[in-house]
Amino acid sequence: MSKNVSNNHIDGNILMFNPSGEFFFSKGIAAFERNDLVKAKKYLARAWKFEPTEPIIACQLAIVLTEMGEYDSSNKILLKVLSEIDPYMVECHYFLANNYAYIGNYMEAKKHVKQYLKSAPNGEYTSDAQELLEIISLEADEIKTTCLTENHMEYEDELIEKQEHSRKLMEDGDFDGAVPLLEQMIREYPNFWPAFNNLALAYFYQGKSKESVEILQRVLEENPGNLHALCNLSVLDFYKGKNVKPLLDILKKVYPISVDHRYKLGVTLLILEQYELGYHWLKKILHDGNEVEGIFFYWFAYAAYKMGKMNLAEKAWKKLLLEHPEKDGQEPWKHEEIPMFTK
Repeated sequence: MSKNVSNNHIDGNILMFNPSGEFFFSKGIAAFERNDLVKAKKYLARAWKFEPTEPIIACQLAIVLTEMGEYDSSNKILLKVLSEIDPYMVECHYFLANNYAYIGNYMEAKKHVKQYLKSAPNGEYTSDAQELLEIISLEADEIKTTCLTENHMEYEDELIEKQEHSRKLMEDGDFDGAVPLLEQMIREYPNFWPAFNNLALAYFYQGKSKESVEILQRVLEENPGNLHALCNLSVLDFYKGKNVKPLLDILKKVYPISVDHRYKLGVTLLILEQYELGYHWLKKILHDGNEVEGIFFYWFAYAAYKMGKMNLAEKAWKKLLLEHPEKDGQEPWKHEEIPMFTK
């Protein structure tokens, strides 16, 4: 970046100030460090206008756009840097990999993270890139293994209907009704892990702790790294008063990409009394502009309450009541017991 800060001169008694790209870049960085993303975007965009061939400014602007959830705009800038400004700015591949992973394009994410690791085996983001590659692989594998096989495609509507029915039964606390339905599902669809995970929880709430653990262990043996199984096992151990630190240490290192995984991890951490982390992941879902079900606001209200953000908790609870008026009077701050964990 050019080191000429600006061309300042005195005209009579007036100090004339002509800002440069570096001036706006510094302002943008300061705003970014204050987490004022709107101003950071504004200043960095102006800086890039002054110095359109400066890759550092472009990359920083792309990072801000990513933080704002504007992944497509961020990607356009990063691809422009690589194709038109500086093809040796290999960090762009790492940033692109993150963006593509966030929007669920795991093929592109894997391509760019591998390109970064190949180009910068000892780079600034090498360790993070290796972790990202592992996460992408886990996400892609879980999506692959939870998808229906061709032989089951004709029963897809039936499976979806059964899954929704069992989920509703569990949310209503009707585990006796959910168990036979889930048992039937795992017989018919032996690779449909969501049914296994829900069955494990249903068994636990029926008092069948041994059967519950056996189900989860089977999932982790056949589908290693299954986040739902890890979360469920940690919750079961917590309820039984066991030491959850080993599992908690694993969960703290997880950086989920999909909304479903972020929700699952956030709720799990709340139950494990890791309120700050749980709140972080649920807030991240809202921050990225994702659509959420009404029941999400139950947990977000609980998280906000535990973080001492009562105004936010009450607003979230009002949103919950719009879809679930039967929850009226069940505010977490009025009932100290741990909320039901079903999904």
